[in-house]
Amino acid sequence: MGYLGKLYHLIDLSSALVPYHFIKSGRAFTPMRIALMVTHRCNLRCAMCMIVERDAEFRDKDLSTPQLKLIISRIPSRTLITFTGGEPFVRRDILDLLAHATRDHRVNIITNGVLFRDELIRGVVSMAPRRLFQKGPILVGVSIQGLGETHDRVVNVKGAFEKAREHVFQLQEEKKRQGKSLPLLDIKSVITDDNVGQMNDLVDFAKEVGADFCTFQIVNTQDSSYGITDVSEDAYLTPPPPVRFSNIETLREQLAIVERRKKEVPFEIRYNPILPPGEIVKRYKNEINIQDYGCYVPWTTAHIGPGGNLFPCYSINCGNLLEKTFDEAWNGAVFREFRRKLRDAKIFPGCEGCCFISYRGKRGKD
Repeated sequence: MGYLGKLYHLIDLSSALVPYHFIKSGRAFTPMRIALMVTHRCNLRCAMCMIVERDAEFRDKDLSTPQLKLIISRIPSRTLITFTGGEPFVRRDILDLLAHATRDHRVNIITNGVLFRDELIRGVVSMAPRRLFQKGPILVGVSIQGLGETHDRVVNVKGAFEKAREHVFQLQEEKKRQGKSLPLLDIKSVITDDNVGQMNDLVDFAKEVGADFCTFQIVNTQDSSYGITDVSEDAYLTPPPPVRFSNIETLREQLAIVERRKKEVPFEIRYNPILPPGEIVKRYKNEINIQDYGCYVPWTTAHIGPGGNLFPCYSINCGNLLEKTFDEAWNGAVFREFRRKLRDAKIFPGCEGCCFISYRGKRGKD
């Protein structure tokens, strides 16, 4: 983790620990970040996606531009907003929404890169600030699930890799043309049976395109997150389905190579969540001990679904931001009760595989 990453992590942790330990009511400070799901629709059909099989349910259900602008205006200005989905760039009003958000907020964008081209790239770069802590788009995360045909097979769309690759280079060229170093570029990949043998190749790809980060996402099998599935109030007490994964030895080999390359490449290689390699292997073997983990995230982070509802992580509706102020939902009775339960339990069985949980165990081998 680089200097700025360590500083941000320290600020984030401090913002969580104080209310976690000293505010027994479950109230929290202003959140550090919000994931804003502007749509559940997507132009790809990724094999590991928790949304794709229910795509038809989400058509024609996106909020209007004025509704989303109202919600964005209610998010505190110090909070970083991550535009995500689905695929944000399926919305024709996305530049208008980004322009509205970047008046008062720093913004991240998560995309598969296929639709992110031409005037969209020019628009995003033109909004980018000169410095990392200024308002505007500061990072674009592009999902690359392997090289060439591997990527296309995972996302189930032929030619998707070449389009994403072309648009990543276009983004980097546009930054040079406008004389900007921002937004930063993060190449993101979920580790699966399909692409595990290409982890080192993905590091090479990140180097080729001049990325600032290469992030390997640990697979999450929980499907009751972020408003995607209506769940009972105690859904977090149920462990998620096991990971289906067969290439354990390849995973060990690739992790060893990636660990060595961390010292060689001019960008940051990271895992999400932050785990030692041995613990990643345990996750894919379905052998982790959930009691080795903890979580402070609901004190610093929340998610807004495409309908405007605020969620901690599970599909526990804490209020609709078209009807409530942000603090009425963020520090409302439902969210505060969830925080109190989590603080008492330390971690829930259903948290296994979540990309936000914190590892507290030994950092040895599996």
